[in-house]
Amino acid sequence: MNREADIIIGLQAGSDSAYEYLYKHYYKMLCTVAFERVRDTLVSEMIVSDVIFALWKNRQTLEIHASLRSYLLKSVHNRCLNYIAQSERQQALLDELSQKIASEQACDANSPDNPLTLLIENELETKINGSIEALPDQTRRIFCMSRFDEMTYDEIAYETGVSVDVVKYHIKRALARLRNALKDYLMVLIVCLSAILSFNDFFTDYFLP
Repeated sequence: MNREADIIIGLQAGSDSAYEYLYKHYYKMLCTVAFERVRDTLVSEMIVSDVIFALWKNRQTLEIHASLRSYLLKSVHNRCLNYIAQSERQQALLDELSQKIASEQACDANSPDNPLTLLIENELETKINGSIEALPDQTRRIFCMSRFDEMTYDEIAYETGVSVDVVKYHIKRALARLRNALKDYLMVLIVCLSAILSFNDFFTDYFLP
């Protein structure tokens, strides 16, 4: 029996060593593949971690007919496409809202910066900072070291006295929480702005079939 077949059987059986094997032998390669598509290091890592975690979560019903490597590559590719589509959709919404805000602002030549624009910027910054502050202490520290101090996993592991795998876990945990918090906030913000700006036609075009 070849090595991949052993790993697949190990995953199905819930073997920790099989799970660690995925990170050791495929993680960096998959992150490189994901980065080529999304062009964001943290997003790439999030996508790959989600793929590996989903594989582990669904291990009891796991069916891999091709090679394990091909399965992982296809899963990462599909998640990248989903991420890009979602990002483009959200960006289109925000672009349209920005244009509408600019149009509203241009209607009043004597007006300073539109208060609504400033409110949005302040609210978003507050939400991001609040979401980071709400993270557990160790998770927040590791995330900030990676995102703001631009430290590598090895540097963070050395500084905090934990393993690289633990560093990856905390960053994945932080990204998941921030993604959920900001996703919900942005959708609420879009709905509120569309109502404030009487943007019903635009909202219908994007959200109704």
